[in-house]
Amino acid sequence: MTEKQRFLEICNTEIKREGLSKLLDWLERSDFYEAPASTKYHGNYAGGLLKHSLNVYDCLKRIASHYEDKNISAESIAIVALFHDVCKVNFYQKGYRNVKDDNGKWVKKEIYEINEKFPIGHGEKSCIILQWFFGKLEIHELLAIRYHMGSFDAAVKGGDFGISKAYEMAPLAAMLHLADLEATYLLEEIQTN
Repeated sequence: MTEKQRFLEICNTEIKREGLSKLLDWLERSDFYEAPASTKYHGNYAGGLLKHSLNVYDCLKRIASHYEDKNISAESIAIVALFHDVCKVNFYQKGYRNVKDDNGKWVKKEIYEINEKFPIGHGEKSCIILQWFFGKLEIHELLAIRYHMGSFDAAVKGGDFGISKAYEMAPLAAMLHLADLEATYLLEEIQTN
């Protein structure tokens, strides 16, 4: 089974929200399945975003299984894990940079660059895009996606303390952040070539 087939199987098995088919159609017409997860960090290669989404799903599912008393549905786990970075759809473009090769000669290297068309914030953008299709997300899903970046979030770096309240109100938010960290730093690679 390919990663794309697995992604679609999870979506169609776990998510029952109205609007899912329209979201999946939109993803099919986008670069989601070929996009990188970042320009120079984890998953900085074609297909990195899809791989990252699946890794976060696997990590979140395992983490949530340790906290069954929190009553987090399989549907919420699938939604927040698989779509937390939907803000990165059509976000990157290919470009070039001059770098020195092993012999010290300058060569042109293909890279990914950011091409932001809707600069509203990382987690916020994912929440907005998902609500275009699902109509409404549950509050714990919104908080999880909004604050999945943890201390890497620009608002948090600027002194916003909303993240603490979000994690208190929605255990799913803390879990998604942990799953994102695990996938990013323990499972995924950075391509240097």
